[in-house]
Amino acid sequence: MSTIAIEQIETVITRLTRDKAFRVKYCQDPDGTLDAYLTPEEIRAIKSGDGHSLSLMGCDKWEELTSALCGPHPAD
Repeated sequence: MSTIAIEQIETVITRLTRDKAFRVKYCQDPDGTLDAYLTPEEIRAIKSGDGHSLSLMGCDKWEELTSALCGPHPAD
């Protein structure tokens, strides 16, 4: 996986964890929101909660994303 692809995944995860408007848009239309940033395989990994696949893609921010979207206190 290229450095650019890893950077795109990390950019999306950072936005999902820190940008409430982006997170709301993702919740309303995950595919449409992520389509401009990620490949279909990367989108499936994020939507399915497949941290293992994202790790294999070179992304180490899965726990941060899971916490923001699914934790006991999702990010506002």
